[in-house]
Amino acid sequence: MTYFVFCIHNHQPVGNFDSVIEEAYQNSYWPFLEALSRHPEIKLSLHNTGFLLDWMAERHPEYIELLRGMAASGQVEIMGGGYYEPVLSVIPEVDRLRQVAMFSERIEELFRVRPRGIWLAERVWEPTHPSIIRGAGLEYLVVDDYHFVKAGLEKDELGGYYTTEDQGNLIKIFPGNEALRYLIPFKPVESFEEYMLCIKNGFFRRGNAAIYGDDGEKFGVWPGTRKWVFEDGWLERFFEAIERNLDWIRPSTLGGYLDREEPVGHTYLPNTSYMEMGEWALSAGASREYMRVIEELDRLGETGGRLRRFLQGGTWRNFLAKYPESNWMHKRMLMVSSELKRGPRGETQRRAAERLLYQAQCNDAYWHGVFGGLYLPHLRTAVYENLILAEDSVLGKPKKAVDISASDLDADDHEEVIARSPDLGIFLSPFNGGAVFELDYRPGGVNFQNTLTRYQEGYHYKLEASGGGGENGGAKSIHEVVKVKEEGLLNYLRYDRGRRASFIDHFLDEGIALDDLYSHTYRELGDFAWKKYEFELFPDRVVMHRAAAAYGAGCTVRKTLSMDGGNAFKMSYEVVGAEAPNGFFGVELNLILPACDGPLCRYESNADLGGGGIGLGSRGRTEGVESLRLVDSWKGVALSIETDRPATLLRHPVHTVSLSEGGFEKIYQGSCLLFLFPCRGGDGLAPSFRLSVEGLSG
Repeated sequence: MTYFVFCIHNHQPVGNFDSVIEEAYQNSYWPFLEALSRHPEIKLSLHNTGFLLDWMAERHPEYIELLRGMAASGQVEIMGGGYYEPVLSVIPEVDRLRQVAMFSERIEELFRVRPRGIWLAERVWEPTHPSIIRGAGLEYLVVDDYHFVKAGLEKDELGGYYTTEDQGNLIKIFPGNEALRYLIPFKPVESFEEYMLCIKNGFFRRGNAAIYGDDGEKFGVWPGTRKWVFEDGWLERFFEAIERNLDWIRPSTLGGYLDREEPVGHTYLPNTSYMEMGEWALSAGASREYMRVIEELDRLGETGGRLRRFLQGGTWRNFLAKYPESNWMHKRMLMVSSELKRGPRGETQRRAAERLLYQAQCNDAYWHGVFGGLYLPHLRTAVYENLILAEDSVLGKPKKAVDISASDLDADDHEEVIARSPDLGIFLSPFNGGAVFELDYRPGGVNFQNTLTRYQEGYHYKLEASGGGGENGGAKSIHEVVKVKEEGLLNYLRYDRGRRASFIDHFLDEGIALDDLYSHTYRELGDFAWKKYEFELFPDRVVMHRAAAAYGAGCTVRKTLSMDGGNAFKMSYEVVGAEAPNGFFGVELNLILPACDGPLCRYESNADLGGGGIGLGSRGRTEGVESLRLVDSWKGVALSIETDRPATLLRHPVHTVSLSEGGFEKIYQGSCLLFLFPCRGGDGLAPSFRLSVEGLSG
């Protein structure tokens, strides 16, 4: 007997738009399950992540009801995992176990069954996982056959499950079949039947099963698949093909196969994920070279295939080095987790804070490839909102009007400074120009500094090679085509010199133009931006200073952050030694609102912002600015910036160009605001900023 072991994983990230989830439900999740229910001989192991499952329980109880019946009949096996789909290896151990236990409890509540298996988020495997999985009371999981090949096994040895262990904690682990992942659902059903015949005729030296484990979004959400899978009848033909061959194909769940068959061997898997993840986790240059090497090996045919099995890119943790914003969110998550475990509170409050923290551990916003949502502001917004609200519920209002401390928060061997008031949390890095990396409005759970730097990506060469165009249509794998969502994306392919933050200090010449600022081609005439500042902490303020060159002479910049009431702070400058009558001292802020550059966000100012409009997506140069207000009517919050003297303001939106399953796209990541003050020789310059946040009623 030849087994077909079928496993599907459905996932939506915390913070995703309701309309996007609804579309996925209508185009994929519901029609797939409904079609499966008409073919009771087809068995399935199914994993819906906790956030998605809760969404369906609230919005579409018909899905829960149908799935409950299919689970009771034995047609569908429900799989567990981390409740909010975290990468288990990078969250604290107690959070790992609690997330998995919470989800198992929720599954039992909804479906009256206890899961035996776990879906591993993004198949990110580390050798200590057996202890995590056994500690959570589960016994098996499925990853890719790629993981096993990296352990030295041959493809023809992967026709069943293996055992592995950590510290004596034994689990079973299935190799998901790469060939099937490219066949299902992209190739005609006949290709699946031909492959199954190869297995029947002895393709595998070990085992007798074709094991499929992949994303359910391939069935209706990926571009072109809705028509191909459902409207053109691929899924029905697929199920019917299995039913026609039940005399030699045995459909099975993962757990059902475990109960019937013995393991085919014992192995230890290396630290890895699926093949594409290794490419995406590399730096831009290394990623492009990795892709070139793969292409060269593919041209070598069989020889290239033998070599390729020993090739591996980066690991998931590399994203924390590749993107400082990801690392910052991760370390803030660890900080909040630690605070939650120490903070005094009642059981109800603790459970509520835990759930907020666990939602912030959802993996999507911490990485980027073709999938991965670091480039999506609304997913980062959700991470920060949950972290800030969880932290606020634990810490409560500060006992003092101002609480200032320093610690190495982001694990870079340099201390960051944290300044808190009843309504604000400000995180700044003296080592990185004394810049503000996070600016929290605690009552609303809003981080106004949730911006993203414009990074070069390894795949950008594909857009450049296509001239900004691409191809569309067809039910092809998203790894096979170059698509663009709009024309002119090459005009937005710009890269930044340093991290997008606030209170970055510049010395510039009078010719600084808006286009130069946007493209980061302006001349930096001082040695202060993103450079190390010394700092001193006082009970009510932080003082940072740096002595370096500006305009070819010695210069000192001293800036002081002080709180100004519960919802405001000041940043006061003293600049001495900048002798350039026609030069500018510039202070750069990069800010974002939860509604981004949508119609519910706008600028307000004492000065006329010109014909470019007042939305956050507008750009322009404005003289005589003394006040600027960023208003988010959707979230009900506003950030006001006041200067003690008129400034010239250059502003522009910050856009990245990234790749998603839908193709190349431009995404708004925040607004750059450069306040310019004329330098009047060496007599000194002392501009001051006041930033305040308010909640809007109604």
